[in-house]
Formats: sequence, structure tokens, C-alpha cells
Amino acid sequence: MKKNFWGAVLGVLLVVLLVLAAAAAIVLADAGLLHLLGVRYASFGWLIGYVVLSSVIGLPLELFTNGLAGALFRLGWATRRQANLLYIPLDTLCSALVFRAADLLMPQVEANALAILVTGLLSALCSQPIEKARQRKRPGQDQETD
Repeated sequence: MKKNFWGAVLGVLLVVLLVLAAAAAIVLADAGLLHLLGVRYASFGWLIGYVVLSSVIGLPLELFTNGLAGALFRLGWATRRQANLLYIPLDTLCSALVFRAADLLMPQVEANALAILVTGLLSALCSQPIEKARQRKRPGQDQETD
């Protein structure tokens, strides 16, 4: 019984570390991009805090934009391409609003409008909420295309 318990604990810790490493990579990439775009900050720690705060504030909006694009596609009101093209300006706008809100909440970081819009646009372009479905070809069944 103890072997299973410690194995489970080790597995959970490994998954948590992998998730934190992926989140840290994204935060550092965003912070580096903001630094290159001329965002002023008191220290790099404040810039990291700015990106983390933006991520926390923006999570509900991110879920909304992904859900809206997915719902339009699944209901048949938009093709995959149309839903993804709607997602890009919507996510860019939501990201810009979130970064602006974080900018107002943190006086130690001063972001310009160009940096906010570019970061929001690149974030939206890098994510694609509706990916092309991968279907397995079964014997006697034609493969559908999207």
C-alpha cells in the first residue's frame, strides 16, 4: 500500500512540475517580448508579476473566447476557419484590455499601447482554438476532410 501511495505522490509532483515549467516558459516569453517592445518597469520581477497578473485576470476572458469560437463551430454556424478568424481579433482585444487593466493595477510597470496590442496579437496568432480533427481511417470507411 505504501508503494502505491508514494508512487502516486511522485506522479502528481511530476505533473505539477511539468505544468509549472510550461507556465514559466510562457510567462518568460511574454515578459521578454514586452521588454523588447519598450515596456518600462521597476525590476524584472515586477514585469514577471505583471504578466502573471495579466494571466490570472485574463483567464475568464480566454475561456470565453475559446468557448465562443468552439460553440460557433460545433453548432455549425461557422466553419473551422471562420471560427478561428473570429477568435484572433476577439482574443487580441480581450488581451489588450487585460494588459491595460494590469497596467492600471501595477504602477511599477508602464506598458505602451503598441506593446500591449502586439503582445495580444501574437498571443492570439500562436493559439488556435479549433484544430483540425485527426481521424483514424477504419477499414471500409472513407476519410472525411475538413
